[in-house]
Amino acid sequence: MRTLVAWTMLLGLLVHGFMPNCAFSQEAPKSTSASPLLFGTGFRRALAQRVSVSWVTNSRDRLRQHTIREIASRSQKLWQVSLVLDRRIDPSSELELEVTNRSVREVLDAVARPVAAGVSVVGNTVYIGPATDSRVLRTLVHRRENELAELAQGKIRMARAARLKREYTIRFGDLTSPREVLSLIGSRWDIAIESNEAIPHDLWAGSVLPRATAAEALSLVLIQYGMTFRWVDGGLGIRILPPRRPVSLAGRYRARGGRVAAAVALVERELPGVTIDRAGAGEVGVRGTFEELQVARALVERGRRPAGSVATPRFPPLSRRRFTLKVTRARLRDVMRQLEQTGVRFQFDAKRLEKSGIRFDQTIAVDVQQVTARIFLERLFGPLGLEAEIDGLTVRLRIKDR
Repeated sequence: MRTLVAWTMLLGLLVHGFMPNCAFSQEAPKSTSASPLLFGTGFRRALAQRVSVSWVTNSRDRLRQHTIREIASRSQKLWQVSLVLDRRIDPSSELELEVTNRSVREVLDAVARPVAAGVSVVGNTVYIGPATDSRVLRTLVHRRENELAELAQGKIRMARAARLKREYTIRFGDLTSPREVLSLIGSRWDIAIESNEAIPHDLWAGSVLPRATAAEALSLVLIQYGMTFRWVDGGLGIRILPPRRPVSLAGRYRARGGRVAAAVALVERELPGVTIDRAGAGEVGVRGTFEELQVARALVERGRRPAGSVATPRFPPLSRRRFTLKVTRARLRDVMRQLEQTGVRFQFDAKRLEKSGIRFDQTIAVDVQQVTARIFLERLFGPLGLEAEIDGLTVRLRIKDR
């Protein structure tokens, strides 16, 4: 039988003694399930607390399994943090994990990793979804909220922008369709939703989004279809549409002591995925995701990472790698997900590929040994009529000229 053992190591335990291991049965304690979800400072403290967890297998009873959905549900009850599991993550995926004395945020990262997913903290909600989308989710939210500043021209529009930034808690039960969730969000902030047909019919598990802004709530729903939105009619409505990729933000920061070259070298070492842009004298320009810019600012202005940030794994560029793979029947999307776990990023025009009938869920056969990235990617994507352009860790896919 799979059992979940979790214990929390807090500073208070140094005074009151070590808390014994707590074994959780299939039913969560009523007092835990009834606890309200945290927000604000309490939410951030919950993600930062140090814990140890262990999901282990006992071969005597394999009928009871710990799936990622079950683990996400229990984690939410145990630590009182809202967790949203993306619809594209197989909820029946089994997990086996042991983590000692790590933050809750690091535990959730470890939960996401085996299913090729990533984690993004949006407002007072933790989102677990495909690595590519989780990486840019907060950037999309930040851009949508920044666009509200453009609405604040005149007293009426200022009031409208302030209303959209007001925080509400969104709740919906099991078997609710995403269109119904969008309608609920629309009614809460008085938003008319255009292009609702862009979201196909589906039935979701129930969830709670504590104290979210309109941009946060909408983005947490739309990202699960690879979509975002645009404000229309002065913020009275939205139009659903795919994001323009690459999704990034730009920032300019003054180097500590005017040491621009040292700051650039530090950013390049700590954040290999960002782009260094030209900036004014004594400044460093950086382009990347919302999270990357937060780290970049601390590196440039203070010479160190911000407290609590997790260092990005340093992966060598594709030009320095050799690839070995032998599969007779594998989904191309699964191979791409494995590559994404090693820092690779794929960029492509999804609409154009769909119109051309190119799908990443089709099966492929590959047999290569110690080949370059160029050869490896040609074997992967060439049969589909795609060519790959390599830029560091980024792979840009486009349809071959005929």
